[in-house]
Amino acid sequence: MTRYIQKPSPNFDARTRPIDLVVLHYTGMQDAEIALARLTDRAPVAGSYPGPWQSDDVTPDAPLSRVSAHYVVDEAGQVYTLVPEEHRAWHAGVASWEDDGDINARAIGIEIVNGGHDFDLPDFKPAQIDAVVALLKDIFERWPQLNAKRVVGHSDVAPARKADPGEKFPWQRLAEAGVSIWPGNTSGIELDTDEPVSTAQQSLAFIGYGVTQTDYMDEATKTALVAFQRRFRPSDMSGALDGETQRLLIAVARLAQ
Repeated sequence: MTRYIQKPSPNFDARTRPIDLVVLHYTGMQDAEIALARLTDRAPVAGSYPGPWQSDDVTPDAPLSRVSAHYVVDEAGQVYTLVPEEHRAWHAGVASWEDDGDINARAIGIEIVNGGHDFDLPDFKPAQIDAVVALLKDIFERWPQLNAKRVVGHSDVAPARKADPGEKFPWQRLAEAGVSIWPGNTSGIELDTDEPVSTAQQSLAFIGYGVTQTDYMDEATKTALVAFQRRFRPSDMSGALDGETQRLLIAVARLAQ
């Protein structure tokens, strides 16, 4: 059983939907202390949280959006609980999954302490990932409707805006522990060589990405492909619809059934 430290955040409201999703984030801030302060601040201003995400001309008293998550996992593997799961935390922003844009209302949000792309995307710590796995298993026990298929990244639900938890996040490690999905060997998968873009759009939409059937490589499809590669093939996130990506799309779509 995961040991939680209570760090209550005032930034939440009532859920209006049943829980059916878990969204993983990185904090993208300097350290756990600053991230916890930001996620529990009822009146955040720019001067309290300086960083590369702010323009040089922002005034210190400029108000920031109030944000929160249900959990924060620090580098040592300590889990902080900020918002009860029964309430709606404010972590996903403008996002969509499976043609449904109300992510915060239906998701449990987990922030994993990591500097992110603004701070050279450091490696995640083994103890930290162990704690994320244990936390997800606890969540699955509390909410039987949740399982490995229902765990996604912030970049999955908001691919045009977000890149977290980032290409270094060990999704395969989570899948090996039974709390996420990961495709196996795809070499035997046959491809549709006549309509590859159409087939890719069908697979992306089936998995959950916000892609419509246009039969050409539109911006939304390219953005979703980058997000998909960031998670399932981080060695190449070009957004190109190459053979390996096509096979991975088919394999992941099968896992998402």
